[in-house]
Order: sequence, then C-alpha cells, then structure tokens
Amino acid sequence: MNPNPLADRGKALEDQWVREKEKQLARDRAAAQKRQAAASDAPSGSGDKGQQQAGQGQK
Repeated sequence: MNPNPLADRGKALEDQWVREKEKQLARDRAAAQKRQAAASDAPSGSGDKGQQQAGQGQK
C-alpha cells in the first residue's frame, strides 16, 4: 500500500515533463546543426549559382 499516491502522480508528471523537455532540446539541437550546416554551405554555393544564372540569362 502506497502511503501517498499523489506523490507518485507528481513524480510521474515530473518525469513526463523531463522526457518531453529532453525531446524538445534534442529537436532544437538538430535544427541548429542543420541551420549551421546549411549556412556554412550556402555562401560558397549560392554566389556561384547566382552568377551562373545571371550569365545564362544574358546570353
């Protein structure tokens, strides 16, 4: 017999909140890594594409 069932419920809710928070942080980290990877790739690739497209349009 459990002396305090509300304490168990509170602990379960806290554990659930922690799991959800960890998932959100993991998603945020993954998104930040994708943005960083895209930003590091974009300057070298976007300038070349823009110049190529402009040159093709003038011909």
